Amino acid sequence: MFKKAHTSLLRIIVFLIFSVQTLPVYSQEQKHKVVIFPFVYNLGLNSQIKGAERIVQSELIRSGLFTVIDQKRTYTYVKKTVLHNFYKIDDVEKGSNFTDKDIIDLFFSFEWKKIVHMTKQLNADFAIKGSLSQFGEKFRADLEIINAREIETIRLQEMKDKTVGALVGECESEEKIPEMFEKLTQQIIEVCLADRVQQNAETIIESYRQGKFTYQETENKLLQLASDMPDEFIVHYSLFSHYLENHEKNDSLIKAGEKAIRLFDSGNEDHIRYLSFLGIDVFHELASAYVIKENFSRAISIYNYAITVYPMNHIRYFKQLGVLYLLEDKTEESIDSFKKALNLDPTDFESGFAIASIYEAKGNTKDALGQYQNCVKYATNPADRSKVQEAIKNLKEKKPAH
Repeated sequence: MFKKAHTSLLRIIVFLIFSVQTLPVYSQEQKHKVVIFPFVYNLGLNSQIKGAERIVQSELIRSGLFTVIDQKRTYTYVKKTVLHNFYKIDDVEKGSNFTDKDIIDLFFSFEWKKIVHMTKQLNADFAIKGSLSQFGEKFRADLEIINAREIETIRLQEMKDKTVGALVGECESEEKIPEMFEKLTQQIIEVCLADRVQQNAETIIESYRQGKFTYQETENKLLQLASDMPDEFIVHYSLFSHYLENHEKNDSLIKAGEKAIRLFDSGNEDHIRYLSFLGIDVFHELASAYVIKENFSRAISIYNYAITVYPMNHIRYFKQLGVLYLLEDKTEESIDSFKKALNLDPTDFESGFAIASIYEAKGNTKDALGQYQNCVKYATNPADRSKVQEAIKNLKEKKPAH
């Protein structure tokens, strides 16, 4: 008997059944310009180690994503700037008594705003400054990346959680120094790309909307961007939104969506802002994709996870959980979910009506009637008012349950 009532109930609350939105790019041709300022070397008296800047320069160029300002030009500019700022010397030749190390040490004492100005003067987007120090037999590199466009310094100790600190590398011998700087350069690349990742993704999407790219070209460009930036939420979210336009891409949609929700960080303002920019709820749409595949348990897991990490749309999530639990024959969990939606918005007619319908299907006439009568107050249109009044009339005509 309950299964028949349950089937009828699902028809009654069909207003909650899932819908998939169909809402309507990192161009490597525009390379980032980088200036590598001379590094400070704090090494042993007998050390002859030099050229760490060249390792970084080589790796940046080899990536195909950057152009690097010529080092001779950079040092000449640094020398003139240092002498002019510290000694007010207009004729650089007068400063010939200063060694390279003197110049670089003085340069390193510049405040970051002056470094930003120098970076802009050299027509670069980013600046890299750093040092290589020796502690006994061990070596440590400290690097700083400066974003001249945003006038901010990016110091990242942990790339994933973006803890404030410095890019640090350590190795145990001179032979390992090149390898250490190669690894640090990969982190530099990640920082610089991440800085422009939203702009790159938006460019690709906008070009598609303007008809400059086909659907497949757009997918390929976003996949390449995802390959370059595998840990960037915005990239995978953009790819996910693109797949929403093609229902045949449901498997690809799920793959991109799973990656996106794993990378989503509710404490990251850029992530929240980007969700608002595209206007697509990745949690709801991903759960809907699983509903299409009749994988209700995974859809339930996604909504429950979303409630813990995303500060918005909780009413919608609880209502969808109410439907999904019904599909799984979990009526108590369904009632609980709809009640949580009502706790957030006591005027929500749909949740109240769904609870009353479940009570009625279970034969709990008293609670069903009470809930229906409560719904009357929040029926904001004639159709809802007529529906709940008809439900109350039918329920009163039944014999009360004992």
